[in-house]
Amino acid sequence: MYPEKRKHAFKVFSQDVKNDSINKINLMYGKEQYLVKWAVETIEGRYVNPASKAMDYVILDDEEATVDAVIEAAETFSMFSEKRVIWVRNFRPLSSDSARGYGKSDLERLASYIEGSNDGAVLIFSGEDVKAKTIVTAALKKFGSVYDFDTLDRADLTSFAAKRFRSAGVEISQGGMRALIEATGYYNRDSDYRLYNFENDISKIISHSDGVRVTEDDVMSCVSGDADTFVFDMLDGISSGQKDRAFSIMHNILGNGGEVFPLIGAIVSQFELMLSVRQMRDDGMNTAQITKALGASEYRIKKLMPYVNRYSQDKLKQILSSAYETDRNIKTGLLDQQLALEMFAAGIWR
Repeated sequence: MYPEKRKHAFKVFSQDVKNDSINKINLMYGKEQYLVKWAVETIEGRYVNPASKAMDYVILDDEEATVDAVIEAAETFSMFSEKRVIWVRNFRPLSSDSARGYGKSDLERLASYIEGSNDGAVLIFSGEDVKAKTIVTAALKKFGSVYDFDTLDRADLTSFAAKRFRSAGVEISQGGMRALIEATGYYNRDSDYRLYNFENDISKIISHSDGVRVTEDDVMSCVSGDADTFVFDMLDGISSGQKDRAFSIMHNILGNGGEVFPLIGAIVSQFELMLSVRQMRDDGMNTAQITKALGASEYRIKKLMPYVNRYSQDKLKQILSSAYETDRNIKTGLLDQQLALEMFAAGIWR
């Protein structure tokens, strides 16, 4: 028998809300702070009267979140709400007992309060970086409900996106959905792409679509971003003899306030990836093996392949060396940024 798959915290939380079994003490943490915010707002909507929200919904953050302030907020009775809701956001003692501004005796006092807190309040502590053995974290885990809002699995992420497309009255095919998830890099190793980014990209895709159906072109245009799009357009232009096209896009990016160094960073990142892929291809690895070895998005690797096949390892190394030199020449002031980028693009053609 295989062990039962652990339910994601958002499903556990949703069930707790449905069963009206929200604890008066809660710890919420994890990579997906979007879901932490959603859960807190769900609790606020469940227990706080909108007419007295200003008094019965309290957010304590950073310097405001002293031990005295937390206890005072939780011990104050609600005005017209079923319960008072207090969100202690980004609470530093969750990650360290020596957090600045908190003495050990204060943290022990808070831990003691957590054990017997006011039944008329829901007290929520949150933070992204939480250590299990700190004084406060240990008390929260012992006496409260704990929700670890980690990365969503593919089915839940797909459901998250589908719900937003449906709400906008826009259709997206299964292929388009797969392309969207791959293009975001949400499952890449060490990715800092989160649901906040995902929701924003979905909004851009909906706006870019014809209002009826999302295409893979909509996904590619909106998720790649100007810098990545420029790299591919530059290569398309160069390979088809249309260098002016790449120069025009580059001028538009810089002319519209785009930063030169993120643009160079995108160029370097793409060519470093292309070189790695080329080396692995030359060693006989297939796309699936390359994707696994690099921990990159399969969508991105597949998109790179046509360009990888156009350049040898030696040429890619030469292009990368030129990109590093371009970055250095701009930073040292040796060349104007626009001229340096134009010389770099022209160098790829040779």
